[in-house]
Amino acid sequence: MPKAPKTPSCVPTPNPRPSLHRLISAPWRILPDFLLIGAQKSGTTDLDRRISRSPRILPRAAKECRILAGPRPSRVRCRSLQESGFRQARLRRRFGGRFRAGDACPYYLFHPRTPKVARDLLGPDLDLVVLLRDPALRAWSHHRHETRLGVETLDFEDAIEQETTRLAGETRRLLDDPDAISGPHEHFSYLARGRYAEQLERWFEAFGSERTLVLFSEDHFKDPDGTSNRVLDWLGLPPNPTDGTPTIANRGDGEVPSPEILGRLRGYFAPENERLARLLGRPVPWPDP
Repeated sequence: MPKAPKTPSCVPTPNPRPSLHRLISAPWRILPDFLLIGAQKSGTTDLDRRISRSPRILPRAAKECRILAGPRPSRVRCRSLQESGFRQARLRRRFGGRFRAGDACPYYLFHPRTPKVARDLLGPDLDLVVLLRDPALRAWSHHRHETRLGVETLDFEDAIEQETTRLAGETRRLLDDPDAISGPHEHFSYLARGRYAEQLERWFEAFGSERTLVLFSEDHFKDPDGTSNRVLDWLGLPPNPTDGTPTIANRGDGEVPSPEILGRLRGYFAPENERLARLLGRPVPWPDP
């Protein structure tokens, strides 16, 4: 009987470290009032880039602050990577209207501890944006991404076969230990991250579904400016001018799964997609197996 392949060493992605100046000035900085929480490999980087072009979204020091999914999260650390309250007040006096501050991290949707942490640190009035992609293609793209990074050493089918073993006990450990981090949970969760309903249910429990805008990546890929302006409208902000540039940021390498692999993935995710459709009260745009 062949031996199971070894799981390669895997460490979590490090959180951005705020500078000493930002930590000292944190009491005068603002907290995020909206989050773009995922899913990974669904176009979140591109969506974040497009909505951040709005002059009414305040800049932050890091693209993925990641603090809410890391050890020892605090309001001070959340504030440290955001703009100052003084600048926000000056902009409001000068231009009027609303200004928003956000954080974007595709790991937030999947991380089991983050919904409660976000509610405790940022309050119950947080607005959430979720971008979901066909979970079969998302899983494949995720594996290609980890392989390019050098984190994943197994081929796709072996990685899928080993996923349950790799992730065994990791969700429970993250929930039980407020400072725990997990490389396997973050990097090797190809199938688990596509079970969207169970992830959204945690966020709905913390904030309510009415505070969550759920979009589909397929719509974003067809009309990225339209999708980003839909997000801005939902945040109470005016639209960005359309620049006519269809290029999507952070695209993968273009490799696609074989029809056999894609069929098996779609069969696996079919009941999960039905559960998601019931949760959202609308159909999902992904093909049946």
